[in-house]
Amino acid sequence: MPFKPHYLLVSLTLCWFVALQAFPMNGCAACQKCRCIRTSSAFISPRQFHRIEILPPGAHCRQTEIIVTKKDKATVCVTPDARWINKVIAKLQRTNKKKRSAELPISTTIE
Repeated sequence: MPFKPHYLLVSLTLCWFVALQAFPMNGCAACQKCRCIRTSSAFISPRQFHRIEILPPGAHCRQTEIIVTKKDKATVCVTPDARWINKVIAKLQRTNKKKRSAELPISTTIE
């Protein structure tokens, strides 16, 4: 009979460790929110871009988020439906595709 409190303490400690391991170090994914509260469809010149992030929908947010970091370190959330951003993204993808194909070594066989 005196072992019951001991077993209860051990089982509660074990449950606590299991629950602790279930969550990532930066918090639970369900607790994270969308990064973009407001979006803008106003044109931003690609020359001002420092970085562009495209975050697909997921557990943290239901909609696609496009975050543009400008050279002056200001961040702007762009509406994914804006025509101009879709054109910029398509152009960047074409440019990256060309760069990758240019970087591939050309193999020649000598007979």
